[in-house]
Amino acid sequence: MSEYQNHIRQTLEGQYEDPSEDLGMDAMRWTPAPASDDVTDEEMSTAAETAHALLDRAADAYLSLLNSVLGDGTHHMVASASTPHGELIEGQRLTVMGEAVIIDEAEAMRVCAVLAAGMVGCATGGLVARTFAPDGSESVRGWAVRNFWLRPLTANDIRQAYSVEPVTGAPLTPEPGVTYRQAERVPRPQAEAQPGSGSTGRTAPRDTRPPNRRN
Repeated sequence: MSEYQNHIRQTLEGQYEDPSEDLGMDAMRWTPAPASDDVTDEEMSTAAETAHALLDRAADAYLSLLNSVLGDGTHHMVASASTPHGELIEGQRLTVMGEAVIIDEAEAMRVCAVLAAGMVGCATGGLVARTFAPDGSESVRGWAVRNFWLRPLTANDIRQAYSVEPVTGAPLTPEPGVTYRQAERVPRPQAEAQPGSGSTGRTAPRDTRPPNRRN
């Protein structure tokens, strides 16, 4: 999986190009821009390292969701982030059948990029999964981006999110045949779950925001 994550990182940095595919990679490149001409090379390097760390963390969360949580079925996922620079939304469709996964890599990279953007200070984010299970049932569950990870939303949280039109605030009629589910906990990487194990696994960047601005 590290090779896959490196591929994502290179894409965001603009280092990866495939002339045979028009995937809109320019929109995904994450190269921190200086706020002024007074920004030093060291500050730029620190910003780039933070971006890489957030992208690594988003990829870890995405892969953990994929490997341990989603389950069999076809899943329509939408990741969103609200940042000081605007709203980001990316969707993806994938199918899980036992250990087999049918997935579009470009869509997965974009979802990871949006999750990473939601982890940046002063930003918020989340991910919703609509699952069509092998037994024909349809359900929706969601996770919020908090403290550099995906935190499960309750069934009531996701039900309320789908009961109001986001632009006008008007109530929406519940979708027939859809179950709003309590989301599962997304496991953290084993090395992180066992501090002091001597592993060199990734850790989240230190949160330097004041408490009232944290996700």
